[in-house]
Amino acid sequence: MKILYDSNIFLSYKAGGIARYHYELYKGITNNSHHEIKMAGKFIKNDYLRYDPQFRNKFIYDPTASFAWLNRYLVKKALKNSDSYDLFHPSAPNYYQVSDIPAECKVVFTIHDLILERESIDAGKKKLELANRADKLIAVSQATKNDIIELFGIPGDKIEVIYHGSSLFPEQADLIKKKPEGLPEEYLLYVGNRNGYKNFNGFINGVAPLLKKRSSLHLVCAGKKAFSQEEMELFRSLGIDSKVVSYSGIDDNLLAYLYCHAKAFVFPSLNEGFGIPILEAWSCGTPVILSENPCFREVAAEAGFYFNPTDPDSIFENIEKVVTDSNLQKELIEKGKKRLVQFSWENTVRQTIRLYESLLP
Repeated sequence: MKILYDSNIFLSYKAGGIARYHYELYKGITNNSHHEIKMAGKFIKNDYLRYDPQFRNKFIYDPTASFAWLNRYLVKKALKNSDSYDLFHPSAPNYYQVSDIPAECKVVFTIHDLILERESIDAGKKKLELANRADKLIAVSQATKNDIIELFGIPGDKIEVIYHGSSLFPEQADLIKKKPEGLPEEYLLYVGNRNGYKNFNGFINGVAPLLKKRSSLHLVCAGKKAFSQEEMELFRSLGIDSKVVSYSGIDDNLLAYLYCHAKAFVFPSLNEGFGIPILEAWSCGTPVILSENPCFREVAAEAGFYFNPTDPDSIFENIEKVVTDSNLQKELIEKGKKRLVQFSWENTVRQTIRLYESLLP
């Protein structure tokens, strides 16, 4: 079987969950199956491919995405040559017209979440068009599958739930030979973007009294961007500007180090499609404290400690319980290790290949 992927997602994202997913599929199927992967497009700004010696020489590094137009042209050109592949797995809906995909082509499309579509269905027009055209959809959680059925009206038997895995290992932390400058001795860890549904401001308002109450406790934020002026002003208004530290644009080794040395990892999102950082925290032996929502309950089950993300008192009280109870921390770490066994990129790749094969004679 010849499977066509595209490099558009790798030119849009330097790092992050969706790019990580497509990279792990590309790598896993290339290395662990007899099927052939064809990658359309040549330009990337993605760190996963750029630093992987197996793949980096196959692409042209374009950090400013100045050749995005050419990359999309190359993908469309590859799509037209339908005799050269058996199945197409697109990376993102906004780069295609359904008319670009030959009628005889089998299509598998992964939907990671419908968070924006919950606010406005118009935000998902392209996604809906591609979802309707696809022969099979992959949802990254049952919660996401439920959203697809509810918001898009797509029948459940067209959708298969295939979970993500973790790409981090505690051994990566050992590659950091010197403690990062400015890293506190005791800290909570926040990972990822801080906008909108991520509920960062709500989290800050809830955790600020705990940071002030516990003099040794700090908050470390790892993400793409350093703190904005507005965020700094929020910290100052709450009297915690000296208790919050940012590390931006970091690699996986430093990220693993931050997980491994954190008191706990906190994920306060109002909604998510899956939540790879939960698995990363478990991989590094870190207890997880999560907002109460269906996706996190599905992924973490009893291996997470939960709070109401819209209630500052709940955020404060439940994070404090974990931070001050060493037995609870150990219990969550052990439960996380056991739960992690159910999630791996090997499982993701194996189940995805099985889905591909089900569509072809």
